Amino acid sequence: MKTRDSQSSDVIIIGGGATGAGIARDCALRGLRVILVERHDIATGATGRNHGLLHSGARYAVTDAESARECISENQILKRIARHCVEPTNGLFITLPEDDLSFQATFIRACEEAGISAEAIDPQQARIIEPAVNPALIGAVKVPDGTVDPFRLTAANMLDAKEHGAVILTAHEVTGLIREGATVCGVRVRNHLTGETQALHAPVVVNAAGIWGQHIAEYADLRIRMFPAKGSLLIMDHRINQHVINRCRKPSDADILVPGDTISLIGTTSLRIDYNEIDDNRVTAEEVDILLREGEKLAPVMA
Repeated sequence: MKTRDSQSSDVIIIGGGATGAGIARDCALRGLRVILVERHDIATGATGRNHGLLHSGARYAVTDAESARECISENQILKRIARHCVEPTNGLFITLPEDDLSFQATFIRACEEAGISAEAIDPQQARIIEPAVNPALIGAVKVPDGTVDPFRLTAANMLDAKEHGAVILTAHEVTGLIREGATVCGVRVRNHLTGETQALHAPVVVNAAGIWGQHIAEYADLRIRMFPAKGSLLIMDHRINQHVINRCRKPSDADILVPGDTISLIGTTSLRIDYNEIDDNRVTAEEVDILLREGEKLAPVMA
């Protein structure tokens, strides 16, 4: 196996998803020498497997106020600096006859406390602005949800980072960390295309590998236990809705219908899995049934 000469930088970033790409761009813009390594290609992990919802934070306002405030802040930032990646669809949180209508007031109050615009609108008005919505709804709240193209956003951050000097190494898997005493000062990588190995050195190494970060941390003899959850989505072959449609209740399975370019996505489910199963997931027939059954309640056209 051939070994390439070592390479040095100011910072090494492990992971080529949305987080890694954003860190790479930020560091490169500050004049730092950046190397980013990704074992596959950009946005092939969790970044490329989500429903593309640009959260207003409303979904979390009742149960997690801190996350809600972070969401609306990032929502506004992305709409300002990455408009080419965002569609400001707005969103509807609908109450169905089987739901508790009194929750709507709690929901609106929590949104307002988190700094999220939340306007109760008449069900008839909701049907006018979103023809796909379930006509049986008994309540609706309009919020500033949107959609974001995660592939375009990640690629745009990577390209801007490269234009400012960052080195992006895809198909490079981290096989170990280089340490001096208790300090991590680099990584060892293997090029999946050529089989070559290489040592990369930097005083700062950022673990942006997402759920795979536990495995990276183990190279430093750190025990960071992560608790993964598998979520499944169904992608429609056409666009059903123009607004994001949510159920106005505490977050549950299959309660978001998201429009994205020419398609719509319904999801997501959430199932705790063992850490050793994170690279071996399958969508089950039961999950498909749940997604279709609950999705039909948001937009009957899915039936």
